[in-house]
Amino acid sequence: MIEQETSKFRTPETTARRRPGLAGALALGLTLALASGPAAAEGWSIFKLDRFDDIESCKMKAREVISRYMFDNGGSETGADSWSVYGYDLEPGAQDVVIICPLGPDDKVDALLVVQSESESEDRVQVAEALVRLWEEG
Repeated sequence: MIEQETSKFRTPETTARRRPGLAGALALGLTLALASGPAAAEGWSIFKLDRFDDIESCKMKAREVISRYMFDNGGSETGADSWSVYGYDLEPGAQDVVIICPLGPDDKVDALLVVQSESESEDRVQVAEALVRLWEEG
């Protein structure tokens, strides 16, 4: 069931060729986490956020949410590629986050948040929940 859902997403071909190191690691982790069953696994927290008509609208909101979080709580830097926005070392606990905006077969975009860390799970959950709250606030 989960494999069918993840296989329905397609991304621009250039993303596969130019994916930064964190994006590749997060994509692998996302695949492993989804394949293992639950939506949260050791070191990873994954949330479905919203649905958009296009990738750029999704990325714009992702940038806003990650930037707001980092302004209030700290972090080192952000980055982006053709369908994802990243935040590095978000505090507490130096969490790395990515909001991915893959295009589905219906040409709609399902935004997903992935938070990864090697710190205590409470820190990861705290960051993830705060990002989800910011996302929902608008």
